[in-house]
Amino acid sequence: MDYWSRAPLSVSLRESLLREIEGFAARERKKSREIVELILEWSVARLQEAGSVNRLLSCRIRLPEGPSRSPRSSPAARKPGP
Repeated sequence: MDYWSRAPLSVSLRESLLREIEGFAARERKKSREIVELILEWSVARLQEAGSVNRLLSCRIRLPEGPSRSPRSSPAARKPGP
């Protein structure tokens, strides 16, 4: 994304995740938004490579379990299609 064509985005994060990001930002002497932007750009590139969230998650990248995640059934628990 070009520097001049940025769009604002608002997300809700677990407080522990925000503290981790702020810790990385402090150690790297960067702003939290710079760290988040870097992580987001890197993540989108990996998602494009994988082609789908399910393929990305099957590459041993797991989201943390916790109360902030909405409950989803695992691929094994889903009924097979026709």
